[in-house]
Amino acid sequence: MRLDLVEYYQDENKWRLKNCQLGDINLIVGKNASGKSRILRTIKFIADFLAGEERLSKLDGRLREWKLTFDINHTDEKKVYILKAENGQVIKESYTIGAKSYLNRDESGKGKIQAVQLDQEIDFQTPPSEVAAFNRRDSIQHPFFEEIYNWANSLRYYEFGTDLGRKSQLEINNESFSLLKGNIDFKNKDNVIAIFKRGEEELGESFITSIKSDMLYLGYKINELGLKTPSTSIFKGDKLSLPDGKYQYLYVQESDLKNQTEQSIMSQGMFRALSLIIQVNYSLLAKKPSCILIDDIGEGLDFERASAMIKLLVSKAEAEKGLVQLIMTTNDRFIMNGVPLEYWSVIERQPGLAKLHNIHNSKEIFDDFKFTGLNNFDFFATQFYLEGFGNEENIEQ
Repeated sequence: MRLDLVEYYQDENKWRLKNCQLGDINLIVGKNASGKSRILRTIKFIADFLAGEERLSKLDGRLREWKLTFDINHTDEKKVYILKAENGQVIKESYTIGAKSYLNRDESGKGKIQAVQLDQEIDFQTPPSEVAAFNRRDSIQHPFFEEIYNWANSLRYYEFGTDLGRKSQLEINNESFSLLKGNIDFKNKDNVIAIFKRGEEELGESFITSIKSDMLYLGYKINELGLKTPSTSIFKGDKLSLPDGKYQYLYVQESDLKNQTEQSIMSQGMFRALSLIIQVNYSLLAKKPSCILIDDIGEGLDFERASAMIKLLVSKAEAEKGLVQLIMTTNDRFIMNGVPLEYWSVIERQPGLAKLHNIHNSKEIFDDFKFTGLNNFDFFATQFYLEGFGNEENIEQ
């Protein structure tokens, strides 16, 4: 099930997200403070509620409303989920498939829900502070909630500008060390070492080979990678300490270096790239459907590696169409030039409104731009997406 359209309203400066139409591959571009990161967090928040990982009480008291439209194998029959909440309480919640209502409840927690085995709509009541789509999960009577849950539970959110687990470690001689027997929070980007270990055990050499190949594509010539007890200082919390033999960390052997490069001394850009590649490759090779959100893709990488990273991710998403939905953000001109316009969504920021322009809702303008001879970044810099050929004055400048 693919996220097709996101609409959102927040009673904080009356901020509204409009026309957030999504495809299989998406690059959201915009100026600083235009709402790029906010859009991804908006999607992540609702996914956390639908997966039961966060409670509404986490939010402040402001009024918020989400409307998610899911595409069913590119058919006209859409699945639409609406959640409206304020002060940690649900005001409205509904779920429809096509023209049929499967859930409708109000602020009291009372409502109607379809019971499949009974083949009828029944009354129900759930606590006002609970999201019924998660709270009422029942694979027998309400199996239609499972698709929403699976989408939310498989969503991955990465902030590329962070360390992506560089300060994490894996404890040795712990019951959780045999990771095939334990549970890993795959949504926690700091669990990269545990995810690497799981991938190594489950997928074997194909997992390692895929990571090395992807790192080579980015310009990192690695002929070996794995886990080891570090010989250099390690992170404990936010501080560097001497190794004590109790933990294992990632390392790589670069072909042009004599010594191994251990996790704590990798450059920030290199570790970000390695971490993201490990986690994305595990999802793909393990055939785990997922919606992958990446904020500020390429942040901290040089031009060539940032461009290669975006091309790598796009090619993987294209090859796994139907398995992965990729939603990224950037304001980097080089990354923009490396991604086809068909995958773009450009933010038009108005007071209290973030409106997206893309090939889904502005196809004629996107098609017209092909005849200008300009590069992709000019489409953004000249605001061609607003006026098309009527914006010639900006193009000349």
